[in-house]
Amino acid sequence: MGNKKILLAGGGTAGHVEPALAVARFLRENFPELSIEFLGTSQGLETHLVPAAGFDLKTITKAPFPRKPKPSALMWPFKFLSSIAGTFKALSDVDLLIGFGGYVSSSAYIVARIKKIPIIVHEANSIPGKANTLGMKLGARGLVSFEETRDSSSIWKSSTYVGIPLRKEVIALSSASEESRRAIRAEKAGEWGFSADNPIVLVFGGSQGSAHINSVIENSRELITKNGIQIVHAVGRAHPLPDRESGYTPLSYIDDLPRAYVAADLVISRSGAVTCHELSAIGTYSLLVPLPIGNGEQKLNALALVNTGRATLISNGEFTSRWLGEHLLGLIAAGKKLATTPHSSTVPLDATQRIVKIVIERLGEAK
Repeated sequence: MGNKKILLAGGGTAGHVEPALAVARFLRENFPELSIEFLGTSQGLETHLVPAAGFDLKTITKAPFPRKPKPSALMWPFKFLSSIAGTFKALSDVDLLIGFGGYVSSSAYIVARIKKIPIIVHEANSIPGKANTLGMKLGARGLVSFEETRDSSSIWKSSTYVGIPLRKEVIALSSASEESRRAIRAEKAGEWGFSADNPIVLVFGGSQGSAHINSVIENSRELITKNGIQIVHAVGRAHPLPDRESGYTPLSYIDDLPRAYVAADLVISRSGAVTCHELSAIGTYSLLVPLPIGNGEQKLNALALVNTGRATLISNGEFTSRWLGEHLLGLIAAGKKLATTPHSSTVPLDATQRIVKIVIERLGEAK
């Protein structure tokens, strides 16, 4: 293959960045002759995660298409042109573009098509996003994480089911022994100031946090902790950190989320595609509260877990302090019951290898 260059485009949220990083790490470890770079913006999580992983990040202007007519929309054409210009520079000498969605991918797909650079698109959600659908219209090779995605439109019919690239920690913990799980629970409980003998609930609202989920927990926590239930709550870096109390440990962000899954009896979270795949791989019961915006993809993401008895689904509007108070004990009981049953992942654990195989094949075909 020689010294070929791959550019991975995707940013904004962990759902776009983490799968891309998993692929990049595998390529670096197994094909060191390849040059690997990332394309993102200066505002997303990629600005922290990509350099921390040891990869170069090229940034372009964020230029989301305005959804509503307002004065700031007048600046969109200029931002978009700036984004395209920066993308042309980033795609210099690139042999293959792999897009994972998000604002940054749209301009990458357009420029790659103009420059006749082969494109691979990986769609994480059950309902494909606009950026990745654009990539498919421009002739990309499509890879999907949910079988149902191929039925979403004729554009996605020919795509290949591969799953979502998962972190090494998730894959390792998917087959962890009961002894290892108990040890991890004891360790994490100690870190959080909890007792490993009492129920532990892990709450987070995605990589950015959720004001609604935070509010429900804030209004419920006194009643919950009175019942001996312990809550570790990642509020998100953009949200103020509440005071720590007995049985309640707030954090801005959880860096070792896979081990936190193992330590918890119940996870309360949004149902982003990566979250759903990680929960399926590790096997912790969850209460999933889909993000109420978008095209409904988070609800469909959650159904695979719900249909296999591994999760309960509730809408954002129905998720209230009163509802949680009435149902939390039952959810914890469901989590403890699931923990006693033999675990097997319902999602592919070799998604990274599947994607890399296609990447190497496509590089071999590239001129």
